[in-house]
Amino acid sequence: MFEAGVSGNPVGRPKGSYGGRIQALAGLDRLLAKKKNQRALINALEADLHKNPVLFFKTVIMPLLPREAKLSVDHAGVIEWRSLIGAGEQEPDDGKRLTDGGGTAGAAGA
Repeated sequence: MFEAGVSGNPVGRPKGSYGGRIQALAGLDRLLAKKKNQRALINALEADLHKNPVLFFKTVIMPLLPREAKLSVDHAGVIEWRSLIGAGEQEPDDGKRLTDGGGTAGAAGA
């Protein structure tokens, strides 16, 4: 039987060995290090963005944002960065808005 507080592998993982997740990420890193693959990925992402900007934002951009990120989308489809929520901090109203014009990022008509 198992003893409480006693590890089943007291010496741990052998030095220099990596788990499957680390090996998979290393493989993806090697794949994306190639310029032609970077271009292909950028082209595919851009095509998805143009096909459905709101879906792209929800499925690609939002999962990359910190959980504390807080955005709001008004009825015209303008995305406004509101704040990063801090412990007991007030939301700053600095007037920064992300729109689809003027060289800033944003989503087109939602």
